[in-house]
Parts: sequence; C-alpha cells; structure tokens
Amino acid sequence: MLVAALRLLLFLAVPLAFASCREGKVTNYRIPKESAALPSPIDAATATASPAPAATIAARPTENLTWSAPVEWKPKGTSSMRRGSFDVGEGNGPLADLAITTFPGAVGGDLANVNRWLGQIDLPPITEAELEATLQPVPGSKMPIKVAHLTGGKADNPLGMLAAIVPHEGSTWFFKLTGPATIVAAEKPRFLEFLKTVKPGKPAATAALPDPMAAPPPAEVIAASAAIPELRWTAPAHWQSKPASALRKATFVIPGAGGGAPAELAVTAFPGMVGGELANVNRWRAQLQLPPLDEAGLAAAITRLTAHDLPVAVVDFAGGPNGSLRMLGAIVPHEDATWFFKLTGPEAAIGAEKSSFLTFLQSLSSP
Repeated sequence: MLVAALRLLLFLAVPLAFASCREGKVTNYRIPKESAALPSPIDAATATASPAPAATIAARPTENLTWSAPVEWKPKGTSSMRRGSFDVGEGNGPLADLAITTFPGAVGGDLANVNRWLGQIDLPPITEAELEATLQPVPGSKMPIKVAHLTGGKADNPLGMLAAIVPHEGSTWFFKLTGPATIVAAEKPRFLEFLKTVKPGKPAATAALPDPMAAPPPAEVIAASAAIPELRWTAPAHWQSKPASALRKATFVIPGAGGGAPAELAVTAFPGMVGGELANVNRWRAQLQLPPLDEAGLAAAITRLTAHDLPVAVVDFAGGPNGSLRMLGAIVPHEDATWFFKLTGPEAAIGAEKSSFLTFLQSLSSP
C-alpha cells in the first residue's frame, strides 16, 4: 500500500559560528503534544476506471467553497486539515486518493507548489518559464482554477497526480488526486468536470485556518495519528514570545535595531518528512523570489549541525525586492516528525540575529 497523501509539503556550505552575540536572562519553553486523524492509504497497483463524467451528489459546503463529487467517488473522513477526502477507483482494485485542503495566503506561490508536487513523485523541479505549460487553466470553471497532470514514480510503480490550485478570498485551496498512474489518467475527465462544480458558498462555522506565516511546506500537510514528539529550547531574553496557533508551535518577535522593522521566528512541527529537505528549502526560496535548487545546489546551501544529538539542517538566504529580505531556516527531524524554525525579516535585522539564532538552535533538546 502507498500512503495516500504522499508526504509533502517544506541550506551555505561554510561553517557557522555558534557564539551568541547577546547575553541575558533566558526563558524555557515546553511544547505540548497534538494528534489528528491519519488519512486512508492507497494501493499502488494499477487498474482502470471509466473516464466519463458521472452523476453527482449534493455539494458539501466547507467554509466558503462548495462542490459536487461523482457518485463513484467514495467519501471518507475529513480532519483538521482535510476539508474533503475521497477514495477514487472502481471495483475491488487499487484506489487513488483525493485530498482537499486550504491554507491562508499564496502558500509559496504556484511554482513552489508545483515543484513540491514534482518532488513527491520523483520528478525534477521546473523553472518559471516551464510553469505555464505545466499548470493550465480549467476551461468552463466558475473559479480561477489551474490544474497540473503529472506522471512519475518508479519504473515498476508509476504514479500519477492531478493537482489543482484555487485562490479564493485571501486563501488557497488545493484539490489533489494521487495514486497509480493508470487510475489517475482514467479519472482525469471526471476530475476536470468535478473542478467545474467548485464555486463559492456560504461560509460555514469551522475551525480557524492555520497561521499563514507558519504554513509548512507545503502547503497541504495531513496530520498523522501519532503524537508529535516534543522539543524544548532556551530563547534569548530579548526575543518577545507571542501566542501560538493551530499550526504554529511558537512565535517570537525580535525588535529591529534603532527602531527598524522587526524580525519574526516561526516554529512549526508536522508528522513525517513533510516532502523532504529539497521541497521545503525550495518553498522557502520561492517566498524570497529565488529560483529553486536541485539536489547538488541543496547540498551546497545546507550547513549541518548537531544539537543534543538532534540533526539540524540550516540555510541562509537573501532575496525579495532588491535583496531586502533575509531568511534563516532550520529543519530538525525528530523521531517521526519534522520541526521547522524560520527566522525572517529585513536583511540587516536577520544579520544582527544570526549568532543568537544559531545559539538558540544549539539549545534544542528532547525532553
């Protein structure tokens, strides 16, 4: 069986200094555990399915979009992250998985999301120039929907993916069908007809959307049933702690020197590998308007540290308009989860805090 939501979605090869440039009172933080439902797995074998559009069932309102799904698609449980979920395929053969998720903001942009999807099925990233041919509008849709049909995987296990991006009122919705390549290809006509039914609906009372600054990589991460293992740390006294959110485990604001713009540290954690290092680093680079890296570029960009036996991968990127923004990012796998530490802000503010950030990372430990 292949996991339905193929694990999604989020660093300079020179040694980094670890001495803190500031001293003072420190504060200890301990993070509670969380849990949520694990989506159903899919079978990776091949099978066929009728391509003709089928009769539809009543649209399911979820927050502020609705849709009508073919009766052949089998609804299954949602979660705090999945707004809709279906098993797709016919008979007793293998199935594909349709996941519907939504996040605030642009979630890294179209190119970052497509490249994340490509990485999930063992394909190389594309460039901005190639994006238009890969991600195309859906004719006849009521929404500004763009869809990509991707085929990859291994020679003995070809995988297919139909993935659509739907921006709506400051958020981005994702409709992603993943599974054996033959099933996904056969279901493409139904999937496109399904996308045409997507439209705005009455807002429903639902849980708050995740913090846009905390979105991992990827952008549509499915929480696993296993609890996220805890981490703890010691933060510099001049970092101002802010309330956590549904996805953000911790937030710190670092005042800018001389009254300048502040920097912000977002701490998030998700089950699994969340797409792997390359997908997450390229998502971060897209946020700074930087081109994606390949595997060789990733190896040159990452500096690897160890903090109390925890492996820490660190990157340092400058970008944005005229190179005015900078990001220090760290990826920390721990047991069956991945933690992300992302410090962003004006280039000068991040440069001033780099030593403190590295010292903070060195304080990471498992309870």
